[in-house]
Amino acid sequence: MDSTAMRLCLFLVAFAHGVLSDVLQLERMYGRIASPDFPNVYPNSKERTWNITVPRGYTIRIYFAHFSMELSYRCEYDYVKLRSGGKVLATLCGHQSTDTEEAPGDKTYHSVDNNLAVTFRSDYSNEKEFTGFEAFFAAEDIDECSQELDDEPLCDHHCHNYLGGFYCSCQIGYVLHKDRRTCTADCRNIVLTARSGEFTSPHYPNPYPKLSQCNYGIRVEDGFMVILEFVGSFDVEIHPEVSCPYDILKVKTPEREFGPFCGKELPPKIETRSSVVDVQFTSDLSGIHTGWKLKYTTTALPCPSPEAPPNGHIYPVQAQYIMKDVYNLSCEVGYMLLENELIVESFTAVCQKDGSWSRPMAQCTIVDCGPAEEIANGKLKYVTGPRNTTYQSKIQYNCASRFYQLKSQHSSNFQCAANGFWQDSRGKKAPPVCEPVCGVQTSNALKRIFGGKRALPGQFPWQVLITSPQGSTGGGALLYDNWILTAAHVISNPNAASSLILKMGLLSKRSLHYHQAWAESAFVHAGFTNNGVNFDNDIALIKLKQKVPINANITPICLPARSSRFHVNTSDIGVVAGWGKTEKRQQSSALLYTELDVVDPEKCKAAYANHTLEGKPLVVTENMLCAGYEQGGRDSCSGDSGGPLTFFDTETKKWFVGGIVSWGLECGSAEQYGVYTKVMNYLSWIEDIIARNS
Repeated sequence: MDSTAMRLCLFLVAFAHGVLSDVLQLERMYGRIASPDFPNVYPNSKERTWNITVPRGYTIRIYFAHFSMELSYRCEYDYVKLRSGGKVLATLCGHQSTDTEEAPGDKTYHSVDNNLAVTFRSDYSNEKEFTGFEAFFAAEDIDECSQELDDEPLCDHHCHNYLGGFYCSCQIGYVLHKDRRTCTADCRNIVLTARSGEFTSPHYPNPYPKLSQCNYGIRVEDGFMVILEFVGSFDVEIHPEVSCPYDILKVKTPEREFGPFCGKELPPKIETRSSVVDVQFTSDLSGIHTGWKLKYTTTALPCPSPEAPPNGHIYPVQAQYIMKDVYNLSCEVGYMLLENELIVESFTAVCQKDGSWSRPMAQCTIVDCGPAEEIANGKLKYVTGPRNTTYQSKIQYNCASRFYQLKSQHSSNFQCAANGFWQDSRGKKAPPVCEPVCGVQTSNALKRIFGGKRALPGQFPWQVLITSPQGSTGGGALLYDNWILTAAHVISNPNAASSLILKMGLLSKRSLHYHQAWAESAFVHAGFTNNGVNFDNDIALIKLKQKVPINANITPICLPARSSRFHVNTSDIGVVAGWGKTEKRQQSSALLYTELDVVDPEKCKAAYANHTLEGKPLVVTENMLCAGYEQGGRDSCSGDSGGPLTFFDTETKKWFVGGIVSWGLECGSAEQYGVYTKVMNYLSWIEDIIARNS
């Protein structure tokens, strides 16, 4: 048993008048007590007292779960007696209450304070067998807040009961007095520094709080004189014979004292002839009075009236400015403050005690945004004049060639704003971006890779030849001016992307006229397994170390938009180009292209349903699309992998990439369609990779 929760000691054992008596001390929050030998018959000539004690702030609740005692007139023989606070709460006997005897039944008893004595007594004999009692007790919190002290509530404002005690709190604007009950005003150190103002006794015109000690200090610079005037009603406790003995109002300066003031008559106007004034107010514990209201003003030496510079405004405008008065200077929109040849954010001057201003007048000069920022692949024109960069001057951005265009939602027109920045009509400060025009051929010839024709310069300016360190080749498509879209299986080792040879603007592998780019990093789709039979998620991106020059032979392909017209359907015709195998099963040195019909997905799945590779079924998923001809003859082939299957959007007049050359069984064979990664399914992946690595 925990000794801190309960201290049980045998206090006294005595034998008096033939009764064996003992006392048990119980100090715990709850517990059980029972008659001796319970639940058996209790012994004769036995007396036992349990002194139960709980912490202050609690009372004790006790009830009897079992009670069987000898019944006698007024419980003279055997009984259980409850005592607390010097009073007998109950004397109990029998089994049920009668007119002269009380049995507990279902009743619950409460102590007066935090102590309860329970005494069991049996006499020398019983005619019947009685089993005594079993009782349970527990500490109960006292609700002090429901009690009063000297016929007044314990707390002036708010009373809060908690387990074992209570505390008082005050309304906003009051503080608790050191007596922990009374709420007084929080007005000990109020300092007023304005040139004029008003202040009152706490909660004026309502009664002021008891036991308040207020001090209102008025502090102004030398050269001011404070003038006090009582206004409104005045009501401070008074005594008919003694001058203001209870509640006291005084006015003090370093040189003299005014008051004390009390009663109901307004005190006279006070010219303190000082810049340092203390108004002191104290109240006692009695009386209900509404207090007072004071208005104060000051006078001082005036300063010369300020004159605003050109394009400037002074505020506030006053007929006279005296000591401690201020004025602020602001400039018209498009002008800024200039003080001592330095630009300042704000300008405030103070009238000093000697009648002079604290600083000379500033000037307003026109805002200058400075030279505008040049943009890559763009041109900058100063519309309002050569190198005119002041407020409301205008500039215009344009892209340097037809192969670039301003990025969507980017404005070309900017103006020098009042904040000193070049801004467009929407307030955007960043200059526009010239991005490559995508999906535009500079050669429009398109004739009827496998069964294809040679490409002309500018016909597939987005086509990229990718050569691995081992010499294998594949294709890709330029996105923007620093990314390449290709198939995942083209990149054998993403960690060695820098070893890839990337050629653009190339029509023949033997040609020396091309642009070579270098990879910075490669990103292969995490869902690509590369197990030889399942080419799901066969897509990758290559980030270039440097942006490539965009010209007639090198331009990017467009990504499809998410609108329905960019969804590739069975009725669509795509174009694929590459340096893969020709009809003679040899790698082509020239860039070839062909048109291909998009094949119904179910028809494509059926064509591959009975084919296996190394005993494993070939898989056509929802992330793939098929293209080719049932009779064969034209197709992409080995060496074309990773190249784009492009489609023409008649609305924008631009080409977009709908598929990526992925896999197939036999190039150009009947019912052996080429399978392409469906780019539309990976737009979010592409956008996320580029956004996180740009």
